[in-house]
Amino acid sequence: MEIQGLAFLPIFLSIWMLLGLCSTTTITVILGHSKYPYISNTGEEFPESVVFTVVFMVISIVGAGIASIKYRFMIIHSEPSEKRHIIVQRILYAMGWLACIGTALTGAFSMKTNPLVHRISAGVAFFTFAIYNLCQSICLYKRSLSSRCMCHIRLASTLVTIVALIIFAVGLGSFFLLCTTDSCKEIFSITGLVGEWTGFFGLTVYPVMNYTDFQCLSLELSREGISIVLRKKTQDPENPQ
Repeated sequence: MEIQGLAFLPIFLSIWMLLGLCSTTTITVILGHSKYPYISNTGEEFPESVVFTVVFMVISIVGAGIASIKYRFMIIHSEPSEKRHIIVQRILYAMGWLACIGTALTGAFSMKTNPLVHRISAGVAFFTFAIYNLCQSICLYKRSLSSRCMCHIRLASTLVTIVALIIFAVGLGSFFLLCTTDSCKEIFSITGLVGEWTGFFGLTVYPVMNYTDFQCLSLELSREGISIVLRKKTQDPENPQ
């Protein structure tokens, strides 16, 4: 059995992330459970906590699948002599899975039930996803596997995520270290909120950029197992023929 074209996966992930987090935020605001709807705050109270957990679990599962497919895509387009590139891709593959594990833990442990685990896993997931996307964007940019326009958009979305991560860290750090008045705390709280949601926007846009890459891939199901191949024959340095 062969499933031709895997472009639906990154599109599904982006739509799921956007609709899922917007849904939890809307419920949180309508019910008045949080004044400033940080992403983590949308998973503290019932009923939005249930939606929050489901959203993040699906993101982690689909994200791990996309990281695996992306790894195979990059390996298939590599030459056997490109040892350094293959090692880099293996490291990025591990980072992708680490980010997905952090995402799953973020959904499983809310700020209300276990704030320490939630903060650590959310921080690891956010940071690792940002670095993973940036490194893959650079690799794809150098190898010219996509159109130049697509490379520009992909790289821009990763830079937006990195900048937002810095804004979020600065805003959050200032909130705890520098703020002494209520107005000051409110300013830095809003700054952190904007940084977090801007970073989320960058992470949401990035998967769509995999559309053209995944479109030429097929998923083959056989008695031997599951394999990801190009719809046209190319050399694979890890499985030479």
